[in-house]
Amino acid sequence: MTLSSTAVAEPIEDVRNDPIILAQNGPFRGFNPFAPLKRLFRGDRERKRQKPVEKRPAATRPAGTAPRFEVVEKDPDAGLILVVGDRMARGVADGLRFTLADKPQIRIERITDDKSGFTGEPAPDWSTQVLSKIRGADVKAVVVMIGREDIGEAFPGEPPVEFMTSEWLEAYMDEIDELVNTVRREKKPVVWAGLPPTNNEILNGDFTQLNSLFQGASEDRRVRYVDIWDIFLAEDGTYSSFGPDVEGKNARLRTNDRIGFTWAGYRKVAFFVERELSRLLGGYGGLAFEGVEDDPNFIVLTGRTTSPESLLLGGEETREIDKNSPAYRYFVKGEPPSRIRGRVDDPRHPIEETSALGLSDQSGS
Repeated sequence: MTLSSTAVAEPIEDVRNDPIILAQNGPFRGFNPFAPLKRLFRGDRERKRQKPVEKRPAATRPAGTAPRFEVVEKDPDAGLILVVGDRMARGVADGLRFTLADKPQIRIERITDDKSGFTGEPAPDWSTQVLSKIRGADVKAVVVMIGREDIGEAFPGEPPVEFMTSEWLEAYMDEIDELVNTVRREKKPVVWAGLPPTNNEILNGDFTQLNSLFQGASEDRRVRYVDIWDIFLAEDGTYSSFGPDVEGKNARLRTNDRIGFTWAGYRKVAFFVERELSRLLGGYGGLAFEGVEDDPNFIVLTGRTTSPESLLLGGEETREIDKNSPAYRYFVKGEPPSRIRGRVDDPRHPIEETSALGLSDQSGS
């Protein structure tokens, strides 16, 4: 075959039946009419050879789990808030850690067991664990939230003490008192968070009964009960999984089981708990004043936002009060003080009458 300078290359079939493209000259140089087909089939073969890309599932955070957040470096002598209880207590501890993340003077530690309360066998020895921590660290206060895991559980024994019987309630109150007394003997305040409402009427009755026991422990002046029941109800008093978060935005506060809390819910519980801690400890910059044990002769002018004292004149002294004293009859019983002759409240004192013009009338006419 003779090719001229202007000739266009023709495909020549060889024994392999593959087209061989000869070099081209002239105006059609670089043009290949089979190139689109080759790209099409070659591209299809390449796509078939490529391994399918597996899509990784989007990372999700379990409900109630705290996100990552920065915490400032704590002072070596930072005071300790100890959080005690079950799964709910762990969530509150995370919420407090988030709330106090920028406070170098205070840190949060927890003694929690997700699946345990006061009942069951074996139940954690909460008092021993708390006492060990208090005596080994500078604990400023103890926060307790517990009870969910006790629902339906019996106290061990022969026979077992069945749930919600009078014997069960008495044994449960003993457990509460033991924990509170352990902390109070070490002269530390206690903040006890109550249980929340649910959408289950029977469970609500059990939670309400336990809350009444927790609240009974707050008769001690250094035990603060945080009632969270109403703050997790809708405006009409019914259960709702949604509500305002700590920033005032409407958010989901409860988990799908309508018992536990989401992260926003735990932050809300921690907000009210921290408010009581601040009242007890007086702001976390004023912890240096907390060694005075509320001496009535020592007045703290900074830090404490409200006075933790609930008793007057005598504090925790156990001396018997004279119920016949004028002060007791007046301030406690509300009896008026005895009249003194000649004093202004003595009806026998002569009253000077005045006329309509405000002029004195000594004659009384």
